[in-house]
Amino acid sequence: MKLFKIIFLILLFISSFLTIANAGSGPASIYKIQIFKIEFCNNTSTLSSCNGADTVYDDTAGNGSGWIDIASTTAGAAAASLGNISKLEFGKEYTHMQVTMSREFKLSGSAADGSGTTCYTDANGTDSEAATGSETAGDQTEVTLYAAFVSAGLSDGFSGMSSVTDSTPQINEVEAGDTHFQKRMAFDSSFVLKAGKIPTIKVAFGTDTATGATGNMDDGGGDGCGSSGASKGMYAGPPDVSVSWQ
Repeated sequence: MKLFKIIFLILLFISSFLTIANAGSGPASIYKIQIFKIEFCNNTSTLSSCNGADTVYDDTAGNGSGWIDIASTTAGAAAASLGNISKLEFGKEYTHMQVTMSREFKLSGSAADGSGTTCYTDANGTDSEAATGSETAGDQTEVTLYAAFVSAGLSDGFSGMSSVTDSTPQINEVEAGDTHFQKRMAFDSSFVLKAGKIPTIKVAFGTDTATGATGNMDDGGGDGCGSSGASKGMYAGPPDVSVSWQ
């Protein structure tokens, strides 16, 4: 069975979670994600609607793909192979992709908050709040951080989900308790699978700016990184990814 290596195309979706004011970013030495479903959408699709979908990967009934550590992979190499290309239709035009992922990321890194203080990951966040950090570099460790703050008015391509099988995802918003999300994006050019021509993906990526921090995290008691909440603290930011068809 031929496997379609598209893991890094998915990471493009992460790059537009949310526009966060007064946010900083920094490097991640560990950056783990979980993917549950990958769908290709036909040429009637939009950012808010994946139409005529063909599913190339589905583990919503299981435990997802497992944790995939993007940061530990040599630039340009595939961290994982997901998706059975035989499930796509030959000659069908696909213009969008929809991916279902967990909002929970495993991450170790640092970033400057809104006040300019560099904070290091040493505490877990939740699905409704960002995490506190530490001003001490030696405290940095792998923690659980979440992507996208609880918010409305997000991109049409983003839908928060209360579970991996949520049948009524909320377009444009993330609600407290949302554990997963769908992200849709339009391809730069339409994709048509042709007999005898199995495409491959060329990818370059990095995690130099994959740790996020926003707001003034000073707790007022001498800990410059000791405060967090629904709209401030440390969170999972997007990796740097570029992808081309070949």
